[in-house]
This record gives sequence, structure tokens and C-alpha cells, in this order.
Amino acid sequence: MRIKVPKKTTLLIGITGLALLIIAVGIIENEGVQNPKVRHSNYTLPITERHFLIGMVPTSRGGPNATFEDVLNAYQEVAVLGEVAMLWVSPSGIGEYMRLNSTRVVEGVRVYGLRPIVTLNFATLVQVNGSGLVYTIDAPPGVPANLSDPTFRAIWTEEAEAIARAFRPDYFSLGNEVNDYFHFHPDDLGAYLTLLDEAYAAIKQASPSTKVMVVFSYNHMNENDQFGLLGLFSNRTDLIGLTTYPWKHFDKPSDIPPDYYSKIRAFTNKTIALTEIGWVSSDARGSSEREQAEFLVQFLNLTKGIDLEIVNWLFLHEPQLNGTAAVISDPAVASISLKNSDGSKKEIYFLWQDLKELRITK
Repeated sequence: MRIKVPKKTTLLIGITGLALLIIAVGIIENEGVQNPKVRHSNYTLPITERHFLIGMVPTSRGGPNATFEDVLNAYQEVAVLGEVAMLWVSPSGIGEYMRLNSTRVVEGVRVYGLRPIVTLNFATLVQVNGSGLVYTIDAPPGVPANLSDPTFRAIWTEEAEAIARAFRPDYFSLGNEVNDYFHFHPDDLGAYLTLLDEAYAAIKQASPSTKVMVVFSYNHMNENDQFGLLGLFSNRTDLIGLTTYPWKHFDKPSDIPPDYYSKIRAFTNKTIALTEIGWVSSDARGSSEREQAEFLVQFLNLTKGIDLEIVNWLFLHEPQLNGTAAVISDPAVASISLKNSDGSKKEIYFLWQDLKELRITK
């Protein structure tokens, strides 16, 4: 899922002033052991501590009509609710370095004590007359859209290195839901694997502490029996990333099979980063806030035996989907959020608060 950062975030250049304000009001909290707190929700978590970080995309109240204050409040609230923030800017391929540099969103989330997750994509969906949306290599004008082309490979690797050197992100994904692309272009897989190796080496040289991953769609991995891909990537990255939206396959959370997530252990022993998880609350899809909260409880129960690094809910506030996201997504996707667009809290918000307050053991 790709969400544009509001233009107003360019005002985040005033990082130092913001930092002083935040310190003054005591927003930033330390990770680790926390004092017991009152339960916020009516649900019982199936775990008593967590060994993973949590977060979400800091979508702001008001969507496209968000004010600068709304944007800052969203960043601040994500810091209260978790430790990591998924950052999406446009472009998310070559050219992303300049966009990150101009918006200062990486510095922005760090002001609030959050660890940024950055993604550099190599492919994109484009509208082609007579063919509809087509998955293609995201190359700049004049550069062959080919993963084997030396010019494209050099520019893409340089982009990854520039982002790593300038921002030293805690987490860096080199492709989101890449199995979707290779489902349509299987012949490109070999070229991508060697490109990944080159970019990984460049990132590690620039920022040794950055954890590098590639993200797969778990929905489509199940649909298209693509689990074999994991073996090709496990020795090339620090983490394996997954997005998961089981509401597309199951009527209710209790229908998710007991081994739905644990079966991945037959294909990789890598630590897993769940970069996007969620369940809709939209009544138009026959769901509800209660069902959404029940999914989180079920998810935590089904992933108990898995080595997780990150669990990232999709949105903070319900966004207004536009552009390609609106074309390829079910409108109900916007409801995969902890809050409504007007800022009111859903049931899952309070459950997420309970999750946040668990002791971190990793």
C-alpha cells in the first residue's frame, strides 16, 4: 500500500524547535520495562509480553484536508502507540532520496523517538491504454526499464546507498510485495537477486546497522503457492518482510487456520517483519469494529511461536485513497485503521494501547 506524504510535511525542517517542544512536554517514552497500567480495552491479549516492535503509517486526521498541526499530531500519536513508523513517499523508487530529503519525514519521525521503515521499490503499476494497469520496472526517462540493464542497476543501487548514507534508516525494504511482480515476470527473478545483493552490500557499507529486508504479500504467496521464493531470499537479507490481510480470504478471524502463519517456518528461519497487517472494520464488507479487534487477538495468538521483529498495523487514521491506490484497492482498505478520519477511536485503538504497554523482552 502506497500513501503519499502530505505536502505540509515539508515544514518538518524545523526539527530542532520541535524537539525542544517535545522534550518540554515529555512525549518521548523509553522502551523496555514499563510500569503496569490500567487495561484500556475489554479484550484479553493472548500474550503477556512482546518480543517485537509495533507501529503503523502515521496517516493524519482529515486526510487531504489535514493541517500542519494534524500531521504533527499524527506523528506524535504514533510514537505514543508504538516504536516504529512505516514511511511512504512518492516517488518510492529512483528519485526517493530527493523526496525524503525535501520532506524531512525521516528526521520528523525520529524527533518523536520512532524508528523509520523506508522502502525503495524497483517496480510500479502504470496505466496502459488497452491493457489497464501493468506492473513494470520503475525506470527514469531515458533509462531502459530492465533489471538487467547496467544503467538502471547502477542508478538504483546508488539510490539505495544515498538513502542509507543520508538517513541511516533502522529498517530498509528493497521492494514491497515483490512476489506480485515476479508472478507476472518470473524471468526477471535472477536479475533482481543479483541486484539485491549489490544494493545490500552498498547499504551495509553506508549504514552497517540498517536492517535490510524484502517484503512479500502473504495473501498472494498463499494464493499463488510462492513459498519457494523465501529460500532464495533468506540468505540475502537481514529480515523477511510480509504484508497480511486475511479478511480477503476468511469471513471472520476465527476462520483463520491454526497453521496459517506458522507454516512459513517450513520455508525460512529468518526473523519476520510484519510491515502491514490489518482487518477492515467497514460494515460495507460485513465487518465491524469488534471483528477488527478480534482479528488482532487472533493474530497475536497464531503468531506466538514465530520470531517477529515488527508488527505494523496499516493506518492510524482512515485515509482518503487516491491515485493508483484507489484503483487497485477495495475502498474498505481505508478502514484498516485505529481511528476514523475525524479522529474518533475505534475499539482496536484501546486494544492496541494494551499491546503497547506490554513489557518488551527483545
